[in-house]
Amino acid sequence: MRGFLPALALCAVASSGWFAEVPQKPSARQQLMRANNLGVAYLNQQKLDQALKEFQEVVAADKDNTSGQLNLGIALLNLGRVPQAEAALQRAAQLDAKNPAVPYNLGLLHRNNGQAEQAIADFTRAAQLAPDDTYAHYFLGDVYSQQQKYPEAEKEFRRAVELNPVNVSAEFGLAGSLRRQGKADEAKPHFERFQKLTREKLGSPISQIYGEQGPLSLARIIPGEPPVPAAIPVKFAVLGPESGLPTASAEGKPTNVESPGPGICVFDLDGDGLLDVLLPNSAGQLALYLNRRKKGFENATKGSGLQDVRNAIGCAVGDYDNDTKADVAITTGDRVLLFHNEGGAKFSDHTNATHVEVSGHPLSATFVDYDHDGDLDLYVTRSDGGNLLLRNNGDNTFTDVTTQTQLQGDGAGVMLASDVNSDRAIDLVLTSTRASPSVYLNPREGAFKAERPWTQPMPSSSLGVVALDFNKDGWTDFAFTHPTAPGLTLWRSVNGKSFEAAQLPNLNLQRAWGVAAVDYDNDGWIDLAVVGESDRGFEIRLLRNLGPKGFEDVTAAVGLDKLKLQSPRALVAPDIDGDGDSDLLITQADGSLVALRNDGGNKNHSLRLALKGLNDNRSAFGTKVQVFAGESQQKWELAGSSGYLAQGPAEIIAGLGQETHADVVRMLWPTGVYQDEIELAANERHEILEIDRRGSSCPVLFAWNGSRYEFITDVIGAAVIGHWVGPNQRDLPDPDEYIKIDGSRVQTHNGRLRFTFAEPMEEVNYLDQARLVAVDHPASADIYPNERFVANPPFPEFKIITAQHPHAPAGAWDDAGHDVLPALLTHDHRYVTGFKLLHFAGFAEPHSLVLDLGKWDASRPLHLLLDGFTEYFTANSMYAAYQANIAVTAPYVEAQEADGSWKRVIEDMGFPAGLPRTITVDLTGKVKPGTRKLRIVTNLQIYWDQALVENSAPQQRVRTIEVPLAAARLHFHGYPRADESRFPGDLNYTYENVSLTGPYARHIGSYTRYGEVLPLLKAADDKFVVFGSGEEVMLDFDPSKLPKVPEGWKRDYLFYANGFVKDMDFYAADAFTVDPLPFHKMGIYPNPPSSKYPVDARSLEYLLEYNTRYQSGNGVSEYRYVYPGR
Repeated sequence: MRGFLPALALCAVASSGWFAEVPQKPSARQQLMRANNLGVAYLNQQKLDQALKEFQEVVAADKDNTSGQLNLGIALLNLGRVPQAEAALQRAAQLDAKNPAVPYNLGLLHRNNGQAEQAIADFTRAAQLAPDDTYAHYFLGDVYSQQQKYPEAEKEFRRAVELNPVNVSAEFGLAGSLRRQGKADEAKPHFERFQKLTREKLGSPISQIYGEQGPLSLARIIPGEPPVPAAIPVKFAVLGPESGLPTASAEGKPTNVESPGPGICVFDLDGDGLLDVLLPNSAGQLALYLNRRKKGFENATKGSGLQDVRNAIGCAVGDYDNDTKADVAITTGDRVLLFHNEGGAKFSDHTNATHVEVSGHPLSATFVDYDHDGDLDLYVTRSDGGNLLLRNNGDNTFTDVTTQTQLQGDGAGVMLASDVNSDRAIDLVLTSTRASPSVYLNPREGAFKAERPWTQPMPSSSLGVVALDFNKDGWTDFAFTHPTAPGLTLWRSVNGKSFEAAQLPNLNLQRAWGVAAVDYDNDGWIDLAVVGESDRGFEIRLLRNLGPKGFEDVTAAVGLDKLKLQSPRALVAPDIDGDGDSDLLITQADGSLVALRNDGGNKNHSLRLALKGLNDNRSAFGTKVQVFAGESQQKWELAGSSGYLAQGPAEIIAGLGQETHADVVRMLWPTGVYQDEIELAANERHEILEIDRRGSSCPVLFAWNGSRYEFITDVIGAAVIGHWVGPNQRDLPDPDEYIKIDGSRVQTHNGRLRFTFAEPMEEVNYLDQARLVAVDHPASADIYPNERFVANPPFPEFKIITAQHPHAPAGAWDDAGHDVLPALLTHDHRYVTGFKLLHFAGFAEPHSLVLDLGKWDASRPLHLLLDGFTEYFTANSMYAAYQANIAVTAPYVEAQEADGSWKRVIEDMGFPAGLPRTITVDLTGKVKPGTRKLRIVTNLQIYWDQALVENSAPQQRVRTIEVPLAAARLHFHGYPRADESRFPGDLNYTYENVSLTGPYARHIGSYTRYGEVLPLLKAADDKFVVFGSGEEVMLDFDPSKLPKVPEGWKRDYLFYANGFVKDMDFYAADAFTVDPLPFHKMGIYPNPPSSKYPVDARSLEYLLEYNTRYQSGNGVSEYRYVYPGR
């Protein structure tokens, strides 16, 4: 076990580390029940092998256990172990002949195994036993369709839709059965309804993964023990002045009960793993306390740069410049102060330098990356004039964007950032003493939409707010404090669209301020603590979460009923003594602090998680965290503030009960990166750094070289759709590309030239056509396709450039005058560097490359052949750069005049569309005879490897022959290992070294079914092979009709791809779904309603025949690489 912080010496208990009591040995019945229910939990996590082991343990202990046999069969079925699954399900049928789940799962088994008659009998029996189950009828219709019994299929699909009008798979199946009967006009409206239901998320189609094939396909738990374990003894003890904190007697002197503050911020200032405390107003001045472990807290205010702040109210902590050090914002009665962390617990006032100009009696401040551009913005609530949103420009300045975003709110409250509707955009929840709380939904661009989604009237206005998933349904719920009775309310999310009031014990609170979501006893269920005023005076109340039974007031049980407070305000629940359970800190209006040590919560195990973003949003605000431990599953969302005028540490304390480790800790970082950490030991602090992984690089191409599939490069990088390029502007994609492949890298395999077109990251690809062109040419010449990425049309037209005697430039220099010619002489992965990178991905400071052409003949064609790669900018980075007034400067070319001045001769030279390749730049007729020097200028991260000047002769004769596509198959391959050892960003892939899992999400929607897809790739006709993360199209070309290569000639190849690509960038259009489908005449994506993907008889046949594989985005067992040998 890693060493951890003992409890402070002044408050030591019997054991100074984390500990848990040894539980009593469970009975045989309890062991069987736990194994079964743990297996169900593993199935829900898509951990099929682990689930199988648990169910095998159940049936080994009791072979006549119906649930155990059924669950065993379900696990085996999902693992594809057909004989064993059928045996287990048949045994379950013997044990319980009237359980509809048994024939239903046998039906799934026989359907998947091609045993149609048995499947029909199974689903018919299931429908008899469960006549109202819509999915039994759907699968009956599906099997009838496979048997080409379309009238029978139509009947079952219609019955399924009658039972459930949002059964989207039944609508799809109904459209298909009607089309097969020649009723295309009747089929179309059902297909369009299928599209509408899925687009509006009113229903989810059936998929092939566990959990998405109907309720009868699910494993059953064995009821027994309550979901929440029995309470353990916990007491809270008051810490005194010996702690080093500015504590006061709980019976402090009377104060102004109408004073709004002070707040509190708890964070790890110095990176030592210990939590430090910032009090905005302690006896009139700001106070900073550093945690010195056993020595208690040390007042470090003097000399910190914060010592002159007086009469502050609130605080916020966040790394606004992403330099890894937490900065501080302070609200006072008349302004907001922003302090930059200089390290060593020293701060400097950057308020004026950053243009943080706030008046109007500010109350609270919160750091939040509302626009997902990777840097923290600042939201300020005010008593006068409405609230303010200050956008971080990415250049250490802020701009007021309140009007544009319509986030003025009602003022006089606090803000909590949370993804309310789970669309990955951070929404804002605002409280106010003047109105009931509001939710502002984030549209990504433009004005936020204000809603009050409460299904019942709020009791009054509100003060504090905290987010929690109290019922473990995966949706974020909210608790509010109010300035009137009942003081505290709890609201349960209904699918992120509305909120219903949840029952709480009657606390007799007349008003309340601070509120905290805290698992005080580490049982894995989030509890609630609140401070307020009742008819007994000021007090704290603690509510224990009993799961389905609601909440129980345990204030007296933990000894908090005897605590007397004096005008409490903020409340936070950090583990200040590092012993593995949550303590409580309460500020009071007189500036004093009440510190309460948790004694006993660590008798249950816990996990302490400290998160750090990699490059963007290093504070990790907005990160979603799930912890899976045994049967337990919990969810959090890291926010910049919580409660009332409070900010806790950027940490999570996850109670594990008696589990000794977390099976999986899953993060969804604000950058869109999924990350799994497995088998994390309990009772330890785990620092988790966001993994360094690329989200997109466009599909990649491999060619069979005679012994293995060799990586060539990525393809159709210019075909990205929906890419943000400016406010309300999207890119215009260039959908096709020719890739040159040297003939030596392509060999036959069983008489075919074989390629694989793969997606190694998380884009969705729409491949429309694949071709292979053999190019025969004199061996003394090289060929190059006329390809490059240009920002706007006209896009490069197809032609082949021949180069007979290309030569290196006479000289080459960067804009600092450094000689870079050695780096450009050969294609050796030694690149021209030295330009300054910006923190916006893909951007650099403006820089240039000067080339001396040497002597050249103006009577001949003149070309530059430039080999290199582009470190792509993303839609996110373009958005962030735009806010810093930085736009893309596509490479342009200038020629030096006789007088030494420079004249632009090419506006958009283009650049490599991704990984290493050669682009051609036609200079013919564009530069004056005798011109020697050219200058290429850009602000993009383009790395040049080789530069050649081609002026040797007119174009050489070449012969092109189409190599027919003979076979095309779509399947899952996995994630080939990537290697950047040659140079960062210069990726190489090893095809055969593959992981079956990776840290990637999947677009939601209908993909092309696996198998033969040759008909879809014959022409560019908008009938796409739609495939995604980890999948590939295997392509075989038939070279048998190729003529013999003439003597003195050689044969190279041009691989041609036509299609589109969409990534999961936050600012990409429709970034998380397969639909809407692109098409070649659409122009900008997404296409307007008047110009959408055409659904006619031809395309309807394609959609219903091929795009039948629905992916929900779920079903991922692990978001990490697992390569052989690891």
